[in-house]
Amino acid sequence: MSRLTLGTTIEHAVVIENVNGRLELGRLFGFATAADEGKPDRARGLAVLCSDKGRMEGPSLVLKASHGEADRFGLEWETADRSLRLKSSWAYCPATGVLSRKDCLINTADTETVVHRCLARFTFAPGRYEVYAQDSRWSNENQGEWAPLRTGSMTFGGNWGRTTEGNAPYVCLREIGTERGVAFHVVPEGNWVIRIGTHPYGRHLPWVVVEIGLADEDLHLRVAPGETLELPEILVQELPGGEPQRAAPRLHRYVNERSPASLQSAPPIVYNTWFDQFSTLDVPRLREHLRAAKELGCEVFVIDAGWFGASGSGWSDRGNWQEKPDEAFCGKMTEFADEVRSAGLGFGLWMEPEYFAPTTPVAKQHPEWFVHGHRIDLEKEDACEYLRTEIARLVETYKLRWMKIDFNAHLGYDPSGAEHLRYYRQWYRLLDEVRRRHPQLCLENCASGGMRLDLRTFRHFDTHFLSDTVHPVDVLRIAQGMLLRFPPGRVGRWTVLRCLGSVIPQDDTPAGKAPPSVIVPGGATWRLAERTDLDFALTVAVPGVMGFSGDFLGCPPVIRQRVAWYVEFAKRWRPFITASVAHLLTPVRPLQDRQGWIAWQLQAPDTSASLVFVYQLGDGPDTQWFPLFGLDPGAMYAVLRETPDGGATERHSGAELMHDGLCVKLSAGFHADHKAAIVSVQPDGRAG
Repeated sequence: MSRLTLGTTIEHAVVIENVNGRLELGRLFGFATAADEGKPDRARGLAVLCSDKGRMEGPSLVLKASHGEADRFGLEWETADRSLRLKSSWAYCPATGVLSRKDCLINTADTETVVHRCLARFTFAPGRYEVYAQDSRWSNENQGEWAPLRTGSMTFGGNWGRTTEGNAPYVCLREIGTERGVAFHVVPEGNWVIRIGTHPYGRHLPWVVVEIGLADEDLHLRVAPGETLELPEILVQELPGGEPQRAAPRLHRYVNERSPASLQSAPPIVYNTWFDQFSTLDVPRLREHLRAAKELGCEVFVIDAGWFGASGSGWSDRGNWQEKPDEAFCGKMTEFADEVRSAGLGFGLWMEPEYFAPTTPVAKQHPEWFVHGHRIDLEKEDACEYLRTEIARLVETYKLRWMKIDFNAHLGYDPSGAEHLRYYRQWYRLLDEVRRRHPQLCLENCASGGMRLDLRTFRHFDTHFLSDTVHPVDVLRIAQGMLLRFPPGRVGRWTVLRCLGSVIPQDDTPAGKAPPSVIVPGGATWRLAERTDLDFALTVAVPGVMGFSGDFLGCPPVIRQRVAWYVEFAKRWRPFITASVAHLLTPVRPLQDRQGWIAWQLQAPDTSASLVFVYQLGDGPDTQWFPLFGLDPGAMYAVLRETPDGGATERHSGAELMHDGLCVKLSAGFHADHKAAIVSVQPDGRAG
């Protein structure tokens, strides 16, 4: 074999060259990666492997086999002592331009081997590069920026099992002064790492090496004789024009098309109790909220934290999933669950299954099941079965339609040396078994907001928490960064509000006569709050899994009716939204940027219809034009401003909408209020 190629373009998406019996990356999405003899050893080859036998890379990994067909090929290496085999499977999707790489390590010796590093390697020719990475912290998720790659290296990773705390498992590399760029995604199982290093050679600019996969900081993974160790999948894609946002729709399509059949096709619209009174649960008040939720059109009523803990001590009772005997439901939550179902809604609960306070009965009875005193050791089958049984008990006792699974504490250092790889394989196996036995259950992924929002969790949860902050502008900015690496349709977006009646004067209208004011939290709590435009807040929640929290009891009928219109709109478009891809029509901006316009176009997989969401943050002109993507230039489209107040349909050609753009007018007024619009763009069957 002298060359393997994937892709059909002139430049080919991927080219692997055989250089004197050693495989080198020759081309990757337009980058000529220069498979020649001028590389330093640390830049050679397609992988690096370190074990108790030593370090192996480039020529010290002996090529044993290579084969290719259509849009995939397989590679296989062996260590010089023949104790380890490394297999690498590459598959290219021509429809989306996404490359998948899956590696596995096989211990072919008759003794145990300890692995300290096994990373995929991608080498780039000497040049000047910059790196895009995302910082991700509580209520500050998905905040990315470009930075020049200078001497040394950049290393990115999560935080002890919280896969998107610290950084997101997504990095872009771009050659400065060109439009060539490439994005790397880890599909994490446990801790992960992306390391971008520079390796000098003489006076030349340094070679650039991307090493990516299972974290290696604390890795001492014991691989038994004959064992095959599958490593996390890696996705690679081109950045058209060097811009991450232009690659996003192709990633969305790729991920959506590979969604497990077990995921619910359209998660229901939820009311969650959290932002009413947080962990304080007052049953008569909850009954009032249940009536309001039904009136709004919600389909599930979820009790968040505050219901559990037989000792009544709240958060320190996590792991004791019995009801409080003297607070909340006083042991009678099954009766309230029946009331919810009688009202026509499903019943849901919050749980944090991976954390156990040291004082919980099971932690005292089975200390051998726990690591660091609070993390259950899922590698012990009896501990894993206990947790699965406990989750199933809650599902069956309360006949749950929805379970919100939270993850508020990292897992800590992994003393097994596996960087939580084996823990996560057991965790996902457990979740899949729960889903198999309870197919009606909708699983919601939460981790202090978005601290575990990755492409692996996508395969095991029906819906995902974006962030704990629910301020509408925060949600928009955090969602912009999220859309670069995650599809839109399964991410939850809550409208959280309270109505203050007419107590706030507006312009020349005094208190008592002013229109009712709606307020939203200023972040993840009610410590700060601000008045908002109702339509703006609701429009933020539509392009995902719509949800509600807060206090709707004081909202007058005119507000509840308007909310109900948005709920019905979301239900009507729900199958479309769940399966959609997103085109970002405005630049991704940081959380602190509270100005300008934000817009995205959700598009059907067959590109026939689109929903365009536009948000005016209160400055600049009242009118903006947004060129759309993926339309048929020769077709005519019906364009309708979707609003509770009705609107007239316009007709425009696909060519006009893609070239000149969609014209949206939003007047923020003298006081620069936030405004929003939803515009549907659908093929018009009438002749042009």
